Amino acid sequence: MSITDELREEARGFGRYVYTAPQADCLTAIANRIDAEHEAACAEAYGNGVMSVPIALDESQWIKLPVSEDGDVLHIGELVDEKLPFGGYAAPAPIDTMELSRGASGYVWMVKLDAENRALVSPKLLRHHHEPTVEDVLREFAEGLGVPVADSYLAASAAKLRLAGDAE
Repeated sequence: MSITDELREEARGFGRYVYTAPQADCLTAIANRIDAEHEAACAEAYGNGVMSVPIALDESQWIKLPVSEDGDVLHIGELVDEKLPFGGYAAPAPIDTMELSRGASGYVWMVKLDAENRALVSPKLLRHHHEPTVEDVLREFAEGLGVPVADSYLAASAAKLRLAGDAE
């Protein structure tokens, strides 16, 4: 039972106190305002139409949004990179649709990256897109050669290099 449901029950006089009709109406109005503000806050946090959080459920029953391979929550419209089965990542694409379905092992999120492409992708195959840094390019180059490189060496080398288009 939610806190606002408890308040409404109390207003009906089923708790320790018995209220007059105006007092009960006042408590019910307060509970309704709390629910409306909570719903508005959820709509703001998750985006209108992106997710509906049922007010009557307690927090343990809320459905969590999908998370990427790096553990970050995904949202519609965000730019992500999709991990390819043969290695590397596809060109960045925005999240178009997120679908929650019930499978044999429970509820599962799937994500569609392109409105024209009907394929659904597991969120675990996605990462938030960020423009590559000099360190990223050097790390990818070293990994492609199969050479382990320390982060301190990458940082020192990156300081000596700059990507095409950088201001410095």
